[in-house]
Amino acid sequence: MDRFDFNSFMDNLHKKNFGKRFFMFVMGMLISALAFNLFYVRYDVIPTGSSGLALLVSEFVNMDKSIIVFVISLLCLLLGLIFFGYEYAIKMLAVTFFYPFFISSTTLITKYINLEDTSLFLIMVFGGGIMGFSSGLIRKSQFNPGGFSVLFDLMNKYLHISIGVSSIIINTILVVASGFIYGFESALYAIVSLLVSSYIVDRVIIGISDNKVFYIVTKKPLEVRDYVMDKLHYSVTIIKARGGYSNKKEKMLMCVVPTIEYVKLKEIIKEIDNEAFFLIVDTYESSVKKNCKNM
Repeated sequence: MDRFDFNSFMDNLHKKNFGKRFFMFVMGMLISALAFNLFYVRYDVIPTGSSGLALLVSEFVNMDKSIIVFVISLLCLLLGLIFFGYEYAIKMLAVTFFYPFFISSTTLITKYINLEDTSLFLIMVFGGGIMGFSSGLIRKSQFNPGGFSVLFDLMNKYLHISIGVSSIIINTILVVASGFIYGFESALYAIVSLLVSSYIVDRVIIGISDNKVFYIVTKKPLEVRDYVMDKLHYSVTIIKARGGYSNKKEKMLMCVVPTIEYVKLKEIIKEIDNEAFFLIVDTYESSVKKNCKNM
C-alpha cells in the first residue's frame, strides 16, 4: 500500500483553483481597504489587525495611513522571515504590498461618499459586516493574510496560546488603547464592529447551516427510522452504541434533514417515544438525498 504523501497533497491543494482563489484574495484586500477608509478612518473607530494599529499610530505620526500600514506589514514580514523562514515570508509579499496600495487608491472613491447623516452605530454594524466579509474572503482563499497573523503564529509557537485566543488578546489591547486615545464611546463602537465582523467571517468561511443532524437514542428505533424514511424521505444510519452508565447495547439513529423539517421531526420523535434522547447539531455540508434507502 502506497504511503500517503501529505506534502504533495498540500502542494496540489494549494495549486487547485489558483486563479479563483487569487481573485478572492485580491477582492478581499480591496474591500477591506474600502471599508477601512469609509467606515473607520472618518469616525476614529479602529478595526482589527494592522490597519487598526496604523490608525492609532497616525494620531502621533504625521504620515499617510497607507504608508503606516505598509511599514507595519513590512515589520511583520521581517518577523515572519526571522522566526519562520523564507517560505513563510514569501507568502506574505502580496498582502504587504497590495493592501497599502488599495488603502491609498480607495481614498479616491470614499471621498465622494457622504455618510454624515447616518447613525454611527449603523455605520459600525455595516463596517464590521463588510470588514468581516473581506476577511472571510481572504481566509477562504487560503493565502497568507499577513499583518498580525505573524504575531498570532509566534504566540502559538512560543507561548502555546491558540491562534484564536491570540487574536482576542491582541485585538483587546488595540480596543483598550483606542479607548484612551479616542475615548470610551469609540472603544464601544469598536467592540460592536468587532463582534459583527467575527460573526460574518465565520459565515463566509463555513457558510450558513441549512441542515440539521439528529443523533437519536430511542426504545423505538424502527418506528423513528420508518417515519424519517417513509414520510420525510431521508436516509437514516443505524449506529451500534453502548450506554456509558448502563453498559447496555443500544442502537443510535443518525439522520440529516433540512432545517425546515427540524421542528416537525423533533416533535414526532417525542410523540413516538417521549423518553427518547436526541442531540441536534448544525451541519454546513452534507450529501442529503431524497428518497434514498437506509444506509
